[in-house]
Amino acid sequence: MFTSTRVWGITAIVIAMLQLGAAAQQAPSAGPEARPPDNNPTVQDQELVLGGWELDLTRSMFSPGPAPRSEIRSYQEEHEGIKAEILTVNADGSKTHMQYVASFNDVVAVVTGSQQTDAVRMRKIDPYTAESQLSFGGQLVGRARRVVSKDGQTLTITLERTAPAAVHNVEVFRRIPTAR
Repeated sequence: MFTSTRVWGITAIVIAMLQLGAAAQQAPSAGPEARPPDNNPTVQDQELVLGGWELDLTRSMFSPGPAPRSEIRSYQEEHEGIKAEILTVNADGSKTHMQYVASFNDVVAVVTGSQQTDAVRMRKIDPYTAESQLSFGGQLVGRARRVVSKDGQTLTITLERTAPAAVHNVEVFRRIPTAR
C-alpha cells in the first residue's frame, strides 16, 4: 500500500519529469514547420499521447463502477517503445501504481502493479488511435481503445473487460499542461 504522501510525491515527480521532458524538447525553433524537410518527424510529433493526463471524472463513465477518486497517466518515450505510468486512487482510497513499456510491433509487454492485467499487446490504428489487448495469466481479459482528440488536449480510453468481472468504462482525460 502507498501512503497518500508517497502517492502525491510520486505524482509530483511524474509531473516534474513531464515538464523537464517537454522543456528539453523545446528549442527556439523546434516546431514541425521549422524542421528542414529532409528530417524525419520526432517521436513527440508522431506520438500524440506523450505527456501527462488527468482523469476528468465529470466526463467519464464507469460500468458497473465505482469510479476511482482520481487517476494520473504519464506516457513517455523509451528506447523500447512508450512507457506508461498510471497512478490511481481507487474509490475505497487504496492506491495503485501500474507501469508498462509497450511498442506497436505486436509484442506482448509486461504490466506491473495491476491485479487484473499482467500483459498488454498494442497496435496503432492511426496517429490518434491505438488499440490494446489486455491479458492475465496468458488469457485475454479485455480490450482498450485509446483516442487522442484532434487538438491533442483530450484522451479517451474505452475499456471492455470480461474478467475477472465484466466492465465497460469510458475514461476521459485532460492533458496536463507542461511548463515552458
